[in-house]
Amino acid sequence: MSDHDDNSLHEKPLEFLQSIGNTGGWCDGQAIIPSADGTHYDCWCSCGEWSVQAPTTEEGLHAARIHTGSVSA
Repeated sequence: MSDHDDNSLHEKPLEFLQSIGNTGGWCDGQAIIPSADGTHYDCWCSCGEWSVQAPTTEEGLHAARIHTGSVSA
């Protein structure tokens, strides 16, 4: 078994989303994607309780890290 087997970053997108759905946990996955009009990034979490807009991907990722508690505000 390789070191990558338990890392969600090495899963295909569908497998990753299925694993989020099957855990029933909170904050298992966050998304930062360009808005339809290209003016900002829409950011949300699988917990369903966090959704924001960010001007850049970096700010969206930082906001997601704050949301999950991996960095302080």
